[in-house]
Amino acid sequence: MPRAPFLPALTLLALAPACRESAPPPVPAAPPAAATPSARPAADVEWGVVEGRVRLEGAPPAPARAPTTGTVVSVCGEETTDRSLVVGAEGALAHAVVALESGAGLPAPATPPADPVLDQKKCLYDPPALAARAGATLTLRNSDPLVHNVRAAFGTNRTFFNVAMPLEGMATRRALPAEPGLVPIRCDIHPWMHAVVRTFDHPYFGTTSQEGRFRMEVPEGSHTLIFWHERLPETKQTVTVRAGETVQIEQVWKVESLR
Repeated sequence: MPRAPFLPALTLLALAPACRESAPPPVPAAPPAAATPSARPAADVEWGVVEGRVRLEGAPPAPARAPTTGTVVSVCGEETTDRSLVVGAEGALAHAVVALESGAGLPAPATPPADPVLDQKKCLYDPPALAARAGATLTLRNSDPLVHNVRAAFGTNRTFFNVAMPLEGMATRRALPAEPGLVPIRCDIHPWMHAVVRTFDHPYFGTTSQEGRFRMEVPEGSHTLIFWHERLPETKQTVTVRAGETVQIEQVWKVESLR
């Protein structure tokens, strides 16, 4: 296993409070989702597909840059680039969350979403935004030969968990909160590092690709989709999907909506 770089004793003592892992609070079991009276067994469900693209209209601002410090320069460079807003060709918006507004009473999809993975690469969290099931297991990885820590908050709990990750190549797993919501994640040692996890009480969610695209298999019927991005106002669109049909949808935010 690769060894972490040598750090002077005074540096290690300074990092110790930030890197000490606090015991996570008990995570209550998520209550079972109540089936709606109209829900049918999965075997009887007809499926369709919603797919589309999410874009930002207008010239995006230049991403903020933050200077790095000390021993990380040799690994991460003299500065890092903020990835809270990643915009590609033709305004393609990456890492936007797309989900059904209400999916707890629907049959489970044939392919459930994979458990989320958050890596630490070049002094940044990768990806910068994730979607996950409430109560799912989050895998944390450290791909840097540096000491990082992962502090997750939820609601009024500013430290839902805090994990020290001192070794390159190490991985650990932590349960996300059982209630749906927003889980901001930061590194105390490198304050420019930031990510966010949006969780749901159902399995109908995803994030957009680098090309701003998404695809979701859903039961036939009418569904309201929510489109969420950390720096943009949440918005909704309603679609009707018929069995075997693929419905195309586009979500466009104007650059003036950025915060």
